[in-house]
Amino acid sequence: MSENMMAIKLFDDGVAAYLRNDFKASIKYFSQALKHDRKFALVYSSRGAAHLKTNKIKRAITDFTRAIRLDPAYARAFHLRGLAHEKAGEVARAYRDFDSAIEIDPDLTAAYRSRNSVLDKEVDDRRDFEDFEDFEMAEHLKAMTVALFTGEKKAA
Repeated sequence: MSENMMAIKLFDDGVAAYLRNDFKASIKYFSQALKHDRKFALVYSSRGAAHLKTNKIKRAITDFTRAIRLDPAYARAFHLRGLAHEKAGEVARAYRDFDSAIEIDPDLTAAYRSRNSVLDKEVDDRRDFEDFEDFEMAEHLKAMTVALFTGEKKAA
């Protein structure tokens, strides 16, 4: 069996384990798949998702970042990395990743929901918006997001 075919088989086994909620086994299969194909972005992203399910946030972020480096147009990897950043309390990074996912794939509705969720939860805490100029900018971004969903031009 070729290296690529072995990677695909192990990836499939990892997906099956993930769907059974056996995240430790899925991580094992995904790691084995990567030994056969180090440039398989989908495997890095899938292993990252399994790490996220087992609360290994730093490992998840590392895997999502590897997937993005291999495929910079991988919107779902940006979205998943944003979820990991959010779980780690890194709100500004989460927001940027959700925004990148939306820019790459405007039809990825989960990224819009995640971005709104981050703003809704953290808009009152200025410290979490260290990358934004000030609190008013955060409020403006929230209004722009609402406008995006409702079509209201005056909100932005």
